[in-house]
Amino acid sequence: MPVYNGEKYIKDTIDSVLGQTYKDFEFIIVDDGSTDNTLNIIKDFDDTRIRFITVNHGGIVNALNTGLDMAVSEYIVRVDGDDISLPERFERLLGYMENNKDVVVCGSWAKTINTNGEVTGELKYPPIDDVGIKKYLLLHNPFIHPSVIIRKDILNKSGKYKKYKHNEDYELWSRVLKYGNGHNIPEELILYRVHESQVTRKNNLRMRIVGVYVRMLIWFRFILSF
Repeated sequence: MPVYNGEKYIKDTIDSVLGQTYKDFEFIIVDDGSTDNTLNIIKDFDDTRIRFITVNHGGIVNALNTGLDMAVSEYIVRVDGDDISLPERFERLLGYMENNKDVVVCGSWAKTINTNGEVTGELKYPPIDDVGIKKYLLLHNPFIHPSVIIRKDILNKSGKYKKYKHNEDYELWSRVLKYGNGHNIPEELILYRVHESQVTRKNNLRMRIVGVYVRMLIWFRFILSF
């Protein structure tokens, strides 16, 4: 979990991770040079599964790759510092990956919540099966980023996250999915918080412009694969 100035929501996020029905995991938190009370909130938790590091503020890609370098497990489960993981999330994701060795990345659907944690809607748009995901990839992001589990060896092979402003996950899938199948569990396993201070909402125009470039890049890679 990368986090930057997340004092408002991070306690609830950490509680949701530590409260999972599946208990055997390491919880890596990368504090991206927060200037608020985020770090103190993290330190208040007394759980041996938490490993945290503070780095100089360098953006989400640097924070994500720092966390990946620290991880020792076979799987990476993404968490954002303002979302809520529902209790059976890890158990459902891990079970699917263990039973489907051809799948390299698996996400889920989500419910949206507001700043008060009230449910405001549903995100059921990502396709479920591999064929649908790879078709969808040509025009749209086929995964809700903070919902996914990824095989760590595939992340390493694919080159990890690269700096495509607010589209780093979309571009990553075009490399990861070369190594196997994708899947989305048609269940709402996270509560995805929507608020005005989100990076993607504050940088919406820039994100869209870079997204067009990333989409062209994905099409180019797709053409070259034939």
